[in-house]
Amino acid sequence: MLLRGVLLAVQALQLAGALDLPTGSCAFEESTCGFDSVFAFLPWILNEEGHYIYVDTSFAKQGEKAVLLSSDLQAEEWSCLRLVYQITTSSGSPSDPSLLNLYVRFEDESFDRLLWSAKEPSDSWLIASLDLQNTSKRFKILIEGVLGQGDTASIALFEIKMTTGYCIECDFEENHLCGFVNRWNPNVNWFVGGGSVRNSHSVLPQDHTFKSELGGQLLAISHTAKGKPTSLSPAR
Repeated sequence: MLLRGVLLAVQALQLAGALDLPTGSCAFEESTCGFDSVFAFLPWILNEEGHYIYVDTSFAKQGEKAVLLSSDLQAEEWSCLRLVYQITTSSGSPSDPSLLNLYVRFEDESFDRLLWSAKEPSDSWLIASLDLQNTSKRFKILIEGVLGQGDTASIALFEIKMTTGYCIECDFEENHLCGFVNRWNPNVNWFVGGGSVRNSHSVLPQDHTFKSELGGQLLAISHTAKGKPTSLSPAR
């Protein structure tokens, strides 16, 4: 009885979150929220348990595509478009991988503008964040999945979220990474440095915020001569 109550509470929270999503967004819980599959191409399939939509080679073949089109949108201010997605493929490295492309289509134009593209497969959900410039024109978001080589190739979308404001605003003046998270590397990682204490022999450039050597900066600090730092962006 308690477990059933917990499950109902979780479902209620998920539904409330879905209802609170801003225009141009979708969590794919029970529907595609006004995003429609374009009839001339493969349909995006809503998973039976919700949470994501997908297209794969179980019902299609290499080179076929699925196109998802939003309703009319407006962005009078700069906006952030976040896409949570996953591309999977058969074992090995196919010469012709699956592609996930994102376009914008303005109301008075006869062509689509490519904003972003991905083809790298992964074992988990990935996040792409794109800044959309403000415009007085109405537009649509178009997401295109092109299936690549392999018997188990698939492309899935977990969430689309469009919010007002830039995707990331951070000047690294505070002693934190503004929500970015180090993907830990034993050799080299990102740290926030600078500030009022500065080595007189420093070769770091002037800080862009204070136009001096006193501002904070994001530094890659290496413990050895090997490796390169990697950071993960915060969720929005």
